[in-house]
Amino acid sequence: MSGMTGRRVVRLMAAAAGGAVVAGIVVGGAARLLMSLIAIAAAEQSQFSLMGTVGVFIAFTVLAVPAAVTGAAPRVVRVAGRWVTAAVTGFGVASTGFADGAAVILAPDGRMTYIAMVVVGFGAVVVAHGLFAQYVTRRLAGAPS
Repeated sequence: MSGMTGRRVVRLMAAAAGGAVVAGIVVGGAARLLMSLIAIAAAEQSQFSLMGTVGVFIAFTVLAVPAAVTGAAPRVVRVAGRWVTAAVTGFGVASTGFADGAAVILAPDGRMTYIAMVVVGFGAVVVAHGLFAQYVTRRLAGAPS
């Protein structure tokens, strides 16, 4: 018997949804921490609301969908899914960062090294987002890691 059964399709869809949610919470949490660190590094007051944090989790969950949906696919499709997730996440992170650009530009010179380290951290978050979503999806789907 070849092809996919209805049960397998439902299992893969549930695994993709779970992978996107877990990646959204974990990577969104890391991004929220980095947002706080950039505010501290720029000598600003770090203040975040619960609703804003929930919004970050939801945004990162939605952005993880391309990678999560391709998590159990053949390698070439998984790589494409990760690139799409990296592109949309990178765009979102960059556009949000530019909105706070004045605080970074006006930060004291002695803090620029710290700000640069946090910006590199955001780059790592963008790259890890899709990879982590696919890892969780594959684990939930029962596919080999």
